[in-house]
Amino acid sequence: MPNFDPNLYNRDGFHPLPGLLAEADVHRAVEFFDRLDGAAEVPPSYEAEYDEGDGLRRLRKLRRLLWNDPQIWGPLLNRAGVPALAREVIGEDAAVVFHAAFLKPALVGTEVALHQDQALWSHQYPKAFSVWFALTEVSPANGGLFGSRGSHGGGHIPHRARPSYRWHDSLDAAEDGLDEPVQFRLAPGDGVMWDRYFAHGSAANTSPRDRRGMVVVLADASSPEFRAKDSFPLADLAALGAG
Repeated sequence: MPNFDPNLYNRDGFHPLPGLLAEADVHRAVEFFDRLDGAAEVPPSYEAEYDEGDGLRRLRKLRRLLWNDPQIWGPLLNRAGVPALAREVIGEDAAVVFHAAFLKPALVGTEVALHQDQALWSHQYPKAFSVWFALTEVSPANGGLFGSRGSHGGGHIPHRARPSYRWHDSLDAAEDGLDEPVQFRLAPGDGVMWDRYFAHGSAANTSPRDRRGMVVVLADASSPEFRAKDSFPLADLAALGAG
């Protein structure tokens, strides 16, 4: 299991997970996304989103990775120790509810405004947490990834529309009384996990280097509040093995 301190996670709302993915798995993931980014057409089942500008059209987001390619992603998530983290935070009734790529392409990658994941989801996901995997270097130079320490503590914070931002409603750290966001500086293979109410985001990528990441979200499928468009039980994930 990855090195995990529940007290740190509960206090801050997030937990660094250095060296989460092996180098070979980083390469597998990057090659997979490179193929789709270069494809003439992406299958609709990935629910792709794009960033565009200056004559470029690059993949921004891909969804439902585990459901589209379980034999690729199941073993990778198992090798990274995701089931062990799920058992620690949620228990045996954990289920994957989202698995997506955030590809923030060079030059045209758009920002992701500060937000809490649960505020953007159409269902309540009890005990949900995200594991975010860096597939490239991640720093402010290429859009980065940041979050407000302790922002999970009060639960849901009302989000607001911003005229200049088209993707979703968002927060403002100063206006909402949150700590100044801290930057996560990650090497390929590093990870970060966070609570469903942890406020986080990223800046635009105007650099010549892609900033690629992948996220998996797990929730408590045993809760009476649990509803999900997609649900991949922990037992089914474990059955895919690590080979």
